[in-house]
Parts: sequence; structure tokens; C-alpha cells
Amino acid sequence: MSTLVQDFWNCVPAEILVHIFSYLPLKERLAALQVCQSWAEAVHTTSIWTFTEISCNAEEMDQECVVQRLHQFLCHIKHLKIVLEGSREANRKHMTQILDMLIWQNNEVRALSMVCQGRRPPYFFSDQDLQWSFSSLRGLRYLDLRQTSFTLGDETVLLIAACSPDLRALLINSRLSPFYILRAETIAEVLRMCPQLSALGVQHATLSEEVFQELLKPSRGPFHFLDIFCEGLNDDIPEALWSALIEKHPQLCVGLVFCFTVPYANISATLKPNIPVTALQFKYSYRLVGLIQLVTNHYSRTLERLDLNTSPSDDLNMSLMELARNCVRLKEIHCSCTVSQAVEEAFLLYCPGLIKYTLKT
Repeated sequence: MSTLVQDFWNCVPAEILVHIFSYLPLKERLAALQVCQSWAEAVHTTSIWTFTEISCNAEEMDQECVVQRLHQFLCHIKHLKIVLEGSREANRKHMTQILDMLIWQNNEVRALSMVCQGRRPPYFFSDQDLQWSFSSLRGLRYLDLRQTSFTLGDETVLLIAACSPDLRALLINSRLSPFYILRAETIAEVLRMCPQLSALGVQHATLSEEVFQELLKPSRGPFHFLDIFCEGLNDDIPEALWSALIEKHPQLCVGLVFCFTVPYANISATLKPNIPVTALQFKYSYRLVGLIQLVTNHYSRTLERLDLNTSPSDDLNMSLMELARNCVRLKEIHCSCTVSQAVEEAFLLYCPGLIKYTLKT
């Protein structure tokens, strides 16, 4: 660095360095550790590591000896996000190694989320090491596996609940690998074991009447979020059960993801007008115009996010503009196909809370 740049960084207060470094990914934090003594002291500050994201890319991790250097900071991590790159066996080993280090250190990680990326995401359902790692983590408050390509078995989910009875959020409805469906009895038992659970992500097939009855118990605390992955031909949930659940938990928000395997008739039957849907995703490519009109009519007061996978048409443009005029609470809208300029303008005009959108014109 030039003398001028060095003088500038030498004058930056430690608390500002700490704040800046807290936004850096793991690799850059470890690089900052080598720059100078003041930077090294800042990186060793506990608050930097409270929220940490680790990308399991074997080449980078081996080259930088990341796992070994991470060991000294694991005790400070409270919220951990692990991003698994591709399908290489070495990447998986690094991930399980990090989880095992957390276990042996009796680390007090409170929130764990995992994301699988790449064209060929790994499939882990038969991986006993991974199952053991999850079931051995203790004291979790938040677990999010929705963006992973593996599904936990019934026994592992029950072990997680037993080891973390103070769980607040359990989001295990994997959207990349819906090959194994948990038993409804397992989810009902988890609700009994974790009385403070207020956010649940499951597949539609696991939402039996027994699960609803657990959520309706008078002793049940506030329940805020139900995220549902609809993967195929499932029994319909009676409207009366939804009404009872909303009366018991008036603050409830519901997210729905429809896989491409769900027949059109099942989708329209599932989209009941009394469900407080805030997030909706269609992994679907045809007949979406009618569903968009249905969504506009049913969820104009609640919808905050909409994801569409469809093909362009004039009818699609018209239905999206109508949705923009009515669903004014929208914060995100994402569409995989091109839309007219008028569609983009409608969302910007009628949805003042819009934060993020994907509308190709």
C-alpha cells in the first residue's frame, strides 16, 4: 500500500474496522488477519464472528488451510450459514468437518442455515455421517435446510428436536430434493417436543389433522410462519382447519411453493381464500395466467413475494399489471420470462414497498 493509504487505515478507529470486517466473507476475514497487527486485533473481536458465512469450496479451503485457521474462531459463532459448492466429495467432507468441530467444541451455535449451489447439487440422504452431525448439534434455535439437496430422515428430525427443545424455527422442506417425505406423526411429535416452535417448513403431505391439532392446543404459544412445499398429489387440507388455525394464531403467515409435479386442479384447490399467504412460488410453466388472477383475488391484502416460472404472453402482462394494482403490499416480484415495460412500471407505481424485483423487459 502507498504511504497515504497506510496512514488512512492507521487512523481508522478499531470499532469501524470491526464493523467493516463483520460484513466480509470468511476468506476475506482470514486475509485481513495477515495484513497488520491492528487488523488482526480487529478480526479477533468476538462480534465479527457472531454472523459467519462459510463457502465449502475444496480448492480454496485446502489452499488457504481454512478449516484449521477457522478452529480458533468457532467458539464465537452464533449464526452460521454454510454454502456447499457443487457435488464434489471433498466439499462435503469439509462441511461435515466443520459441523463436527462445532459439536466437539460444544459450540453454542443458535442458528444454522445451509445452501447447496451448482448445476449438480449433492444428494446426501444416505450419508450417515451427515445425519449424525445434525442430530448431535445441541441448543439450536433456528435450522433452515430449504435450499439444500438432502432430506433428513424421521429419526434424525426427532433427535434434532430432542437435542434442541428450545427450537423456534425448523425449516426442513428441501426444495431441491423432495424425494423423501417425513411422516406426519414425526412433525406432530416435534411440535410436542418443541413447545416454543413458531416457524415450521414442511412438505404438504406431512400436514395431517394431527399436526393441525397440535398447533391448535390452548397451551400452544404464538405460531408465526408455516412454509409449505407442495410436491404432488396430496390430500386437501379442509378449509375449516385453516380457519381454526388462523383464529388461534391471527398473526400467522404462510408460504407456498408448488413443484412442477402438482396438477393444475390441485393448485387451484389448495389456494383457499382464507389462507394468509405472504409468499408464493410457482415452479410451473403453463396456465399461470388463471392462477395469477386467482392469487390477485384471494391474497391482495397479504401477498409480499411472488416467484413465477412461465413463458411470455400478452395475457400474462395484463394479469401481472392487475396484480400490481391490487397487491400493494408486495416487496418482491420475480418472473423468469420477459414482460412488457408497462408491467415493470405498474409494479413501481402501485407497490411502494417493493424492495427487489426480477422483470426482464
